[in-house]
Amino acid sequence: MKNLLIAAVLLMPAAAGAQQNIKLGNMDVNPFMSTQESYDSNIYLSRNKRKGSTINRSALGFELIQKVGSRLDLKGGYSMDVLSYAVNTSTNNAVHHNAGFSATARLPKSMTLSVDDKYKQTTDQATSQTTKRATRVENTAGLNLEAPLRGNFGFTVAVQHVYNNYLSGNFSGLDREETLMGADVSYKLQPKTRMFVSYRYGNLNYQSGNTNDATYNNVDLGLTGDIAPKVMGTVTAGMQARKYKNDSGTAKNDITTMGYSAQAVWKALAKTDVTIFGKRGNVESTYGSSRFYTSTLMDVGVTRQVNKIKAGLGFGYESVLYPEKTTLANPKRLDENTSVRLTAVYNIQKWLTADCGFTYKSRNSNESTFEYNDKALSLGIKAMF
Repeated sequence: MKNLLIAAVLLMPAAAGAQQNIKLGNMDVNPFMSTQESYDSNIYLSRNKRKGSTINRSALGFELIQKVGSRLDLKGGYSMDVLSYAVNTSTNNAVHHNAGFSATARLPKSMTLSVDDKYKQTTDQATSQTTKRATRVENTAGLNLEAPLRGNFGFTVAVQHVYNNYLSGNFSGLDREETLMGADVSYKLQPKTRMFVSYRYGNLNYQSGNTNDATYNNVDLGLTGDIAPKVMGTVTAGMQARKYKNDSGTAKNDITTMGYSAQAVWKALAKTDVTIFGKRGNVESTYGSSRFYTSTLMDVGVTRQVNKIKAGLGFGYESVLYPEKTTLANPKRLDENTSVRLTAVYNIQKWLTADCGFTYKSRNSNESTFEYNDKALSLGIKAMF
């Protein structure tokens, strides 16, 4: 498949690429293809049993965009990724599927209704704490209704459902469904800046047993839009009060966690962007007697456009604290995940890019069994029509 993709990209006429999409009536069809060759020094993220491998990751997909009159926008898409490893091919090779759909309707009285659904079947790890790859299905569906209130006030009603199903029995303890519903009340501080208060009620149900089933209440205060000079994004701070439905006998049943999130882009200089991401919250876990862990994450990336090349540099840090002791004699498990990345993307044509990258990541832990480090180098090409 790799050779077919490369041949198709190299032989594609420039005129077809310059079109940037295919028209089917009022629908835009945007196909794409890519291939990436990489070397990973520690594909199993192991401390003592390190195994390196070259990996080819080739993808085919498309995006559909259609406007129905002046009030309805429809989007959809699908992609397939084929992963080919040089070692243990029967175990490591995989095919990933991603699909999505969204619809946005502009209703009378300046109201907006949007629905979306995202599906993926993948072997990529769901969280930074999972080192083993396993086939899993994840589906996220959401509905939002936005409407103005009197003056500068507005409100949003939101519902979301998240489904997780591991197709490998080793991870069946993480099979679950999660439903969130609630509302936001916002106030327009500036034409492009809003402050909001958010509330979500959550219901967490596991497919195997009910020890980890829980309900929770999330309350957040946030700011979105132009949050500072040359900075656009969303920042929130709040708390989660979680109550487990059943007593495990080894863990607390009532948990209150302070959290935050930040997603922002700072236009520091012309052609230079600084992307900031941060989050603190609880993540589901089956480690020991801990039913979750608390992740505190910060990531900063800088990109600079120089002629046809966009160069990037990024740093990431995550502190992971488990709430329960592994044994009475040990302290609570604490991991520190760090990463560094270098990237470069070259615009060969408007429709064709080449990229290369280097990533280093490591985990330090007070339980040394879980420590590892990993280096990966990649080179790829992507065509978008």
